[in-house]
Amino acid sequence: MIMRKAFLTAFASFMFSTVLFAQTLKDAVKLTDNEQFENADAIYKRLIASEPNNGDNYFYYGENYFKNEQLESAKAMYTKGVEVNANNPLNYVGLGKISWYTNNAADANANFFKAKTLSLSKNAIVLIKIAEVLIKAEVKNLPEAIKLLDMAIKLDPKNPEAYILMGDALLEQNPGSGGTAIANYEKATQLDKSSVKAILRTGQLWARARNYTEALKEYKKASNIDSTYAPAYREKAEIYFRAGQYQNAVAQYQKYLSLNNNISAKTRYAGFLYQAKQYKEAITQGMEVYKVDSSNVYLFRYLGYSYYENAEYPNGVIKMESFFRRAAADKDVKVIPQDHEIYGKLLAKTGKDSLGVIQLVKAYELDSAKKELFGDIGASYLKAKKYTEAIESYNKKIASGKANANDYFGLGRSYYFLKDFVNADSAFVKITRSNPELPLGYVWRAKANVQLDPKTDKGLAKPHYEAFISKVKPEEVEKNKKDLIDANVYLGYYYVLKKDYATAKPYYQKLKELDPNNKQQKEFFNSPQGK
Repeated sequence: MIMRKAFLTAFASFMFSTVLFAQTLKDAVKLTDNEQFENADAIYKRLIASEPNNGDNYFYYGENYFKNEQLESAKAMYTKGVEVNANNPLNYVGLGKISWYTNNAADANANFFKAKTLSLSKNAIVLIKIAEVLIKAEVKNLPEAIKLLDMAIKLDPKNPEAYILMGDALLEQNPGSGGTAIANYEKATQLDKSSVKAILRTGQLWARARNYTEALKEYKKASNIDSTYAPAYREKAEIYFRAGQYQNAVAQYQKYLSLNNNISAKTRYAGFLYQAKQYKEAITQGMEVYKVDSSNVYLFRYLGYSYYENAEYPNGVIKMESFFRRAAADKDVKVIPQDHEIYGKLLAKTGKDSLGVIQLVKAYELDSAKKELFGDIGASYLKAKKYTEAIESYNKKIASGKANANDYFGLGRSYYFLKDFVNADSAFVKITRSNPELPLGYVWRAKANVQLDPKTDKGLAKPHYEAFISKVKPEEVEKNKKDLIDANVYLGYYYVLKKDYATAKPYYQKLKELDPNNKQQKEFFNSPQGK
């Protein structure tokens, strides 16, 4: 029995190892395409251990890192591939890709030239991979990519990847050439009926054209052909998200997560929940990941953003500080304008207005199209009592044509606190014109005109206080109580000055209702005129 048990254990171990090592480079590449980066990682490591001089293993391992946004690790793997096999052209393509994506075109082209030279421009895969860089990168070279793909198709007319990329290139070159792109995707599908990448691309094309119904059909088709193809579920989630069907969106992403049940996927799920505006759920998901593995820098971004939206500002500050600290130590991480924007807003919400302004200005410097940031910058300056700077920021926002009532309110108060009551009134009038039912603009026009008419003899504030009182709804009385008291004090006093006691009396009666202990109403009702 002991020998039999030992034999069975050994046999099971042997069979398990055989299954693991039977996994091929093709299997690993499929996992990478399926965004199962950690599962693919395990296979690449075993392949390299068994074939340490096979340059292809290093290249596709680098691709796994690259597609998981780990550029430094990808570069290290391509470099190792060149070291172990200097005659393998693919790793030069990888190094060229890193250079191209980091804006070093000269070095990129040198590596691409090296790859083509080693392969005598007779290796279709090399040409396809170079073309992919020139199509997918932010800086593109579409004519060269199409030329390379034409060469690749002549060398290997049955390679579906060449047709998929040709469709991508033609679509990028001419967004109206959807039919030509789809023809290439269909050709790829005919060549490999088990592949769903081309079907996914067709769906993405429809989504790009905002035909979400057709896009969803293609994604469902992809899932029906290969139920393990995770990107199809992610794309379906995006479609549902755009349609405002957040529960369906989350359900699809959960299916995506069931296929990619690893830390990277869970972290992306936290980011998706943030995008779906499910901030509490994003925090819960993010913190679950954090407890297991806090190495993913993007986790801190999603948590910081979600804490901000969920009004948990101190927690948000902590997470964004961690994000920036980790991003500074990781060259793969690209800090985006929104990072500085959210961090700046969090700092402002926690009383660190001056530091918040610095971050908001950085956000604008990185993306000068974000004119709306001047409103937030102005609000921080206003809170810090830097009224001149606040005025300058609000005026920049107004000049952009993107101002709203809050901006004019901030501008008006900045002028008001600088005792420039004329310009304050001009700002507040913008609120009353754009939002005529909003009491806010009228009461602040009244405040400004009180200062312009200190003796009240001209009654400059009178029409504005009257308008303010008329705009306050019954359910809004309590929150406007202080300003309503001021309005009734002013109007009662104005009519007393005019010796129109009958008209003054209702205002003092209202004042008595709002504040039974108010001194002015007591004096009026104790006077001969008020009795």
